[in-house]
Amino acid sequence: SGLAESMLAERIAGWEAALPPYLHLAYLPNANNIRLRLSAYDVDREKAAAEIDRQFALLDRVIPYRIIGYGDATLESAVGELLRRNGESVAVAESCTGGNIAHRFTLHAGASEYFMGGVVAYSNDVKCALLGVDPEALAVSQTVAEQMAEGVRKATGATYGISTTGIAGPGGGTPEKPVGTVWMAVSGPQGTVSHKMQFESLRSQNIERASSHAINLLRLRLCGAPDNGLWT
Repeated sequence: SGLAESMLAERIAGWEAALPPYLHLAYLPNANNIRLRLSAYDVDREKAAAEIDRQFALLDRVIPYRIIGYGDATLESAVGELLRRNGESVAVAESCTGGNIAHRFTLHAGASEYFMGGVVAYSNDVKCALLGVDPEALAVSQTVAEQMAEGVRKATGATYGISTTGIAGPGGGTPEKPVGTVWMAVSGPQGTVSHKMQFESLRSQNIERASSHAINLLRLRLCGAPDNGLWT
């Protein structure tokens, strides 16, 4: 997660070129992540399985912090497992994503063990009244995203707070902040980190991609990834 398909292909080109001739790589991209599938042909099953495991272990070193899991793993299930393992929790404050992050977390059975709840703060009044956002800062900005994440964490008592604020489209954009501009933040015990993304797709795609990147921002923090350098 967190890399475009073309960028991923460039990063792992050396690894792919060194694959044994009986292994073949397929890219299976979707709106939320990219699945990589290794298939084996004309080789013993046990040998193939062992080599596939070895190759993905090598790949994890080539693209550290990018692999979210195996099989049916999703960003939400990966984050949920990390939170459950650490006895921690998360809450969400969403504006432009309209509750989609909360929806994606609660699709998973057992989410009540780590998901505290969420606020869909679509209006400025709700941002101020429920999340403590400074009325002077009410715009799509880094400040608002960070205050939203900090506010929902404080309101719910969660270990971490995730927030999104942006312009999903199709209207509402400006030359300075075009449609698809999204600020997201994660607040936790180690402080608050934020990031801006610029999407250029349809409204529904902007919402899905913003949700994925916001969840991934928390995953990276839980994995101990550096705050900088993982978005390019």
